[in-house]
Parts: sequence; C-alpha cells; structure tokens
Amino acid sequence: MRRFAISTDRIGPSRWCWVRVHPDLGDFRAAAQRTAPWHGAGYWDGCLGCFQPVSYRERLVDDEWVGRWPANGYAGVLRLIHGHLTSEIVAHELVHAAAQIYRMNVRADVRLGSGCGEHEEQFAYIYGELYGSLMSRPDFP
Repeated sequence: MRRFAISTDRIGPSRWCWVRVHPDLGDFRAAAQRTAPWHGAGYWDGCLGCFQPVSYRERLVDDEWVGRWPANGYAGVLRLIHGHLTSEIVAHELVHAAAQIYRMNVRADVRLGSGCGEHEEQFAYIYGELYGSLMSRPDFP
C-alpha cells in the first residue's frame, strides 16, 4: 500500500490528509471498516474510494463543552484503490476532503450540511463526473 500526505493552507491554518492507495478492494474495504466500525456489514460494497474525516473532539471543562479539531492540522484519510484511480473517483473524493477542511477552517455547515450527507454526496458525484468528462476529452488540454 502506498501512503503519502497532501496539504493546503489556502484558507485558515494548514490542514493535511493521508492518502492511502490500497492494493485491492479487499484491503480497501477492511481498512475503511476498521476506521468506521459503526457501519454495518456490506456498507463498503460498491465503494471504489472514500474520504474518512477526522472527528471533532469535545470534552467537558468547567461544566462547558469545549470542542476542537486536532492541533496538528490532520483532516482525515483519503482511501483509493490501485486499478480504480480514475479522475472521476479521485475528484469525487477530493470534494469530500475539501468540504471537511472548509468545515474545520471556515464554517461547520458548508450549505451542503454539517457532515457528509446526501447533499454533499450528490455534489461530489456531479463534480467528479464533470471533471472525469473533461479529462477524458482527446482535445483537452
């Protein structure tokens, strides 16, 4: 498995994500399930990539809930699969990474919702398909 980090400091503090390119579907699904064990059996069937964001951590301090993101700028892990590295899949998952970083640095609700729900997923599909369509044109660039 290949692993490296990508980062941005475009808006707000610097944020980074692990990128893990899994050798096959089985390895991808096992790793994704370990990171998100609350998803039931079969949740990852049909997935060819995912972005798993870091959790917002809260604790009670003097009768008040105090929350924070990791101090080191970590935003989450982008999981991809060797043999399925299409521009459409990569662009789709990067939308989720960008939305997470925007939530961390600017606004908790990016008007697609405060977490990766159906609105964000549909937006990512549209963007990924448009980007994939552009990149597959023989007359581009």
